[in-house]
Amino acid sequence: MSWTSDTGGHRRLGDADRTPWWRSLRFRTAAAMTVLATTLVVGAGAVFAHTAIDDATGQLRQQALTQLDEMIATQAFGGALPPESTDDPAVLPAALRASLDGGTAVTYDDGRWMWAARDQASGVIATRVDNTPLQTQWANLQHTFVLAAVVAAAIAAVGSWLAAGRLTARLRRAARTVDETVAGRTPAEVRGDDEVAVLSRGLADTAAALARSLDHERAISAEVAHDLRTPVTALVGAAELLPDGPDTARVRRITTRLRQLLDDLLDLSRAAHEAGEGRAVAADLGRTVQDLVEDEGLGERVELRTADAGRVVVDPGHLRRVLTNLVANAERHGAGPVAVEVRGHAVAVQDSGPGFPPEVLRDGPRRFGALGSHGGSGIGLAIVLQHLAASGAVLRLENTDRGARATVELRPAD
Repeated sequence: MSWTSDTGGHRRLGDADRTPWWRSLRFRTAAAMTVLATTLVVGAGAVFAHTAIDDATGQLRQQALTQLDEMIATQAFGGALPPESTDDPAVLPAALRASLDGGTAVTYDDGRWMWAARDQASGVIATRVDNTPLQTQWANLQHTFVLAAVVAAAIAAVGSWLAAGRLTARLRRAARTVDETVAGRTPAEVRGDDEVAVLSRGLADTAAALARSLDHERAISAEVAHDLRTPVTALVGAAELLPDGPDTARVRRITTRLRQLLDDLLDLSRAAHEAGEGRAVAADLGRTVQDLVEDEGLGERVELRTADAGRVVVDPGHLRRVLTNLVANAERHGAGPVAVEVRGHAVAVQDSGPGFPPEVLRDGPRRFGALGSHGGSGIGLAIVLQHLAASGAVLRLENTDRGARATVELRPAD
């Protein structure tokens, strides 16, 4: 059982928290590996493409220069220039004309043609080579690496999702091991010698030690309460025989409070014992709560409201103790009127008092902690939690504009 923040600013007690998939370790690992794989493929592709295009551009430039030398030789022997060559400076790109310097051959790529030209004494001669194969090669490289990046991202996402799933599944099993140990059940043996297995065994051992310590504490509390019950009962009877007066009234209040505390301790001990007993069945929640209210004589103390009640998995015995303790807690620490509301798969007890203290909403119920405007041991809600733990139900505490509201959410019947 664990407390988590809820949307209304209150706290919620239930089974192991369900992490949204977009915040899970599994999703974050898959996302990180996907980004890493995509980055590596894109980076490697960019380096390869740059190298390949530079090599192809160099070859194309060399082809243009070779073709220029051939055209110069053809012109020297009086031959006619082919269509891809010219001696008209006006045909040349402006950038190429501006770069001509003396008798040095220069090249220029305008995106469509690779030009080579030389300024001679007889005039300018230039030639060009089609640049389309280079552009086609660049487009093919782009398509190839985009496809490679998509494939790599898909493989990385699926692979890391599966690998991380195995890891997180083992972590969830470790959490279940701790929960089963705390609940007093014998967990499955944790096997393996890696870090996760070592951590799981360490957590299980720690939880077992804490469970033993808690059981020892409960046993001592029950034994002390049982041993003190007889003398405290005698003390209460003796206080009733004292003559009336201010001091006598004070003694009677103290002895009555002491007897109530012992009764609460015994109730908590019985709740811990009964939590492992009983049997949950599928039942109509509205009818079940109505029968419990009538059987416990709560009809004159609470207002019962039922709307759209569903079928739930419930142990009537545990629900009886939960409901009576919540009503008693509302009457003792809140204010009337007290209402019991059944809606869907939940039953809520609403009072009209000042509400739960902030520390209860923040940290959850604490035994031996005073609640509300009246002093109390705080064991009532602890007893409720003991019974809820047996049925897998959830307790949500919140303050409304009317007062304190305790809602028990039960598991819907399949």
